[in-house]
Amino acid sequence: MTRSVNPVRGETEPRIRLRLDVSYVGSEFHGWQIQNDLRTVQGELRNNLSRLLGRIVTPVGAGRTDSGVHARGQVAHLTVASAEEAVRVTNALPAMVPDDIGITAVRRVSPDFNACFSAVARRYSYSLLEVRDIFRPFSWRIYRPLDRRTMNRAAADLKGSHDFSSFCKTRSLKADGNVCHVDLCNFDWTGDSAIFHVRANRFLHHMVRNLVGTLVAIGHGTLPADCIPAILAARDRNAAGKRAPAHGLFMEEVYYPDHVLDPAWRDPDSPYAADSNRDDEEIPFPEEGESP
Repeated sequence: MTRSVNPVRGETEPRIRLRLDVSYVGSEFHGWQIQNDLRTVQGELRNNLSRLLGRIVTPVGAGRTDSGVHARGQVAHLTVASAEEAVRVTNALPAMVPDDIGITAVRRVSPDFNACFSAVARRYSYSLLEVRDIFRPFSWRIYRPLDRRTMNRAAADLKGSHDFSSFCKTRSLKADGNVCHVDLCNFDWTGDSAIFHVRANRFLHHMVRNLVGTLVAIGHGTLPADCIPAILAARDRNAAGKRAPAHGLFMEEVYYPDHVLDPAWRDPDSPYAADSNRDDEEIPFPEEGESP
């Protein structure tokens, strides 16, 4: 078994990696990622973990949600020095975090588990509301009826593997390609509202919000119902609709292969393997993860 130096006692002990399942209301946060002098989810978790363990501990998240974006299923990981520390995090952290953060689970995983790089897919939802309702603040209030049939048709055109450059923040485009595979893309409609669901192997910067803004434009008739193939082919952000506001977006779920969730599994070839001397923060973080 790979072993590491316990930073507290200077002893050699097995490296223990924990997965945190995290939810949060994003309204009062400047996104997930730590920023100087701004309140962020990662910053709050680091402050609480560092106080609990007596050293700086920065959790690594599955995705960098933007300011105002919410999460029901964000995932983060951290490494602890001992089984005793793992128990301390499991028992104490959920009660330490502020009211707009929830720790829904803490579990031990493979030392090679990485919340960001081990993920094989992510799922997001976006809430739309056609009426004013002050008791449903986490929705984009449209105030105009939407053509549901044309929006359903357009959403179906987004499924499959496509270059989504037209739906990405221009300066965040990837030099090595912007193809994403979308295997879920549809609406759940109720009387005066809708939930848009999308799942893909990766997401580009602002991609989900740009998709929603374009679909709403289609629903209002300002873009034709059959425009999605042409927008995708253009690979030009100007070809798509405006970006939807952040407050309707939720990070719902992150998917991982079973083996990385097994505490006994090891991958000696991993760039962030258990015997690596690099900290997680030294591994380049992709721009995907919403910022969607």
